[in-house]
Amino acid sequence: MPLDAFDRAIIDALQEDARMPVAQIAERVSLSATPVSRRIHHLEEDGTIQGYIPVIDPRRIGLELDAYVLINLEAHSDESIRRFESAIDAHPYVIACHAVTGEMDYLVHVVARDVEHLSQITLKTLVRIPGVRDVQSLIVLETVKRARALPLE
Repeated sequence: MPLDAFDRAIIDALQEDARMPVAQIAERVSLSATPVSRRIHHLEEDGTIQGYIPVIDPRRIGLELDAYVLINLEAHSDESIRRFESAIDAHPYVIACHAVTGEMDYLVHVVARDVEHLSQITLKTLVRIPGVRDVQSLIVLETVKRARALPLE
């Protein structure tokens, strides 16, 4: 079901502050609290809202390095893809992984304590996943933009 203007306004408010009380959202979107609460519940049930998590500053918890790792597989059989994706899913320092177009097969977002830790993650773990052929690391020097909210056009 497509989102209407009220749903979009509710999502916009929650993207700004997921802990915003329903009464405050209701006031902001010009509805009463009961329909806002019902709409939020529906958006959660249909999977539009998939959860609520705190936004953590990685540096405050000792993860100083942000990197992207480009990975190519030797073969693209169902089994090698499944094995690779299972290994990636189980790795705690991999915070995102995308199958991509172009010369490489996957773009893996990794956080690490420092360069030595990134080296351990890359050379002792990612490179050793069965079926991995090529690995290239890109270290983030500075984050210019990190959007936390999706556009709701």
